[in-house]
Amino acid sequence: MYELIRKTLIIVLCLMLSKMLHLTVSVYIVLFSIVIATTCYSSHIVEIIKRILPSLFAALGAVMVNQIFAIHPFIIWTCTLLYFDHVRRQVDSNLKARMVTLPLFMIIFIDTYANSTGYILSIPDITRDLILSTLITGLVASFINHIMPIKQAPTLPHRVPMPVTGSDRFKMLILVGGGLAFIMINEVTTAVFCLVPLITSALQPTHHLMKVHSRNKMLSQVGGCSMAIVVSLFFSGTEINLFTYFFISAVLVFTILLWCNHPDQEEGLIHSDALMGFLIPYQLYIGKYGNNFGINSIILRAFELVVVLLIIYATAYWLEYLTNNNKRNKSCSV
Repeated sequence: MYELIRKTLIIVLCLMLSKMLHLTVSVYIVLFSIVIATTCYSSHIVEIIKRILPSLFAALGAVMVNQIFAIHPFIIWTCTLLYFDHVRRQVDSNLKARMVTLPLFMIIFIDTYANSTGYILSIPDITRDLILSTLITGLVASFINHIMPIKQAPTLPHRVPMPVTGSDRFKMLILVGGGLAFIMINEVTTAVFCLVPLITSALQPTHHLMKVHSRNKMLSQVGGCSMAIVVSLFFSGTEINLFTYFFISAVLVFTILLWCNHPDQEEGLIHSDALMGFLIPYQLYIGKYGNNFGINSIILRAFELVVVLLIIYATAYWLEYLTNNNKRNKSCSV
């Protein structure tokens, strides 16, 4: 209970500050607060910010590349793919796969918005909010961890080796590179968050795990959007009231964190992912300063996620089928 309250306070206070400061891009503070609350157990602000620095540097590097090659989107896309391939070669365990997901998403986010006609002038605001979100999350987490000292850090997850093959690297380039190219060409900025399941699916060591992963993502991400719609209707436009917003946010975050302690490991992982799947549309479309229900934006996000996850599942299904078929043919020939 003590740990749940500590994590809830970090996340909810970050959400509140994002709302009160009217941050243009509030998704950063959502991502950072969840990562810090659930993985960082230090009260020193330097140690806390160190956890976010890889994502911060990845985004700032992407901003620099996009500014240098502003009139050459193909070069930007090529540089991104080369970096993604480099990262995929280094990801040889489950722990590294978890560490690289957020920095890779930050690069995709910047690439998408920097090459969109409607948002290219917003890059300075996005960069400012990125740095502010890093500092706010560090200060809030350090403050909460000082007044509520961590009694015992949880055991680290078990390291599982994930050998990287040429087909794994090729799969990463096709799925993530193809998705990024589609979004950059068509300027579908609303679908940028759909590339996160593409990244995490491409990092799965087997085709079967890709199928399981896409199914679990469907439950957590689309389920989170469904929950956000229900909460939006419950608010009925009253989320502009800070006390109401704080109270309901605290109850919701605490409840989902409680569900994360499920005895079944797979169920616990689904609930953990649902926390982010719910809070991103919640903060982006409901928590912004105003009384817009945001239901149309949440439904669009859910639809785009369903399409992407079905594509991933179908791809994994056929890859698994072809792999098994080739194995059967070889065994029969022998």
